[in-house]
Amino acid sequence: MAQRLRAAGIHLSLSALLAAAVLALVLLTWYPQPLPQLLGVGSILLIMLGVDVVLGPIFTLIVFDRRKKRLAWDLATIAALQLAALAYGLYTLHQGRPAFVVLVKDRFEIVSPADITPPDLAAAKDNRFAQSRISGPTWVSIRMPDSASERQQIMMEALETGRDMQHHPRFYADYDSQVREALTRALPVSKLRSLNPSSGADIDAAVAASGLNESALRYFPMRGPAADGAVLVSQADGRVLKVLPLKPW
Repeated sequence: MAQRLRAAGIHLSLSALLAAAVLALVLLTWYPQPLPQLLGVGSILLIMLGVDVVLGPIFTLIVFDRRKKRLAWDLATIAALQLAALAYGLYTLHQGRPAFVVLVKDRFEIVSPADITPPDLAAAKDNRFAQSRISGPTWVSIRMPDSASERQQIMMEALETGRDMQHHPRFYADYDSQVREALTRALPVSKLRSLNPSSGADIDAAVAASGLNESALRYFPMRGPAADGAVLVSQADGRVLKVLPLKPW
């Protein structure tokens, strides 16, 4: 039993190190704060890592016996299954990551790779603003199509399937090109305070960190799959200052 516990402990230590590396990759690169809350990825990540970290060492504890001729094979099988589960979980998280944050008229929409169909991705291959990064989301805006029939087609698709303008990367444009018009519809910070009366300290901290007076700030709602948030911007130029996991409307 002592040998089994030692082997399981070594396996647990290695699994914990791997889990820490995965957490760093996901939370520091793919899902910058506070986007994990808006996408509801926290529980998925904890389940994936919990299962991966716990089950591997438990299986090692069960099968480890130096007298077994197939011990190396058993341990290799456990490691392979553990890595396969981890790889599947990482692929799922990668496909669900916030690849784009899209300014659509008066709000931001979070778009993941899984939200964009291959045909729409192919149609945007020549649009440099539709190229996602590995380190956090790309902030873009929407350039409305010139054709009335195309606008009508997208509107009907949105009604039927929920796929709206933000799911068509061929219409992505430079964030700065549309933000000045959008600023006419941006909301005052006072409204954010009234919607979140218990979060005054968080709003005060964000205002202070911006280096601007509250009167020089506005916010746009941000809609996420799991929760909504607020994007604090400069009223002068629409520069994004802070994303707050607060009720925006």
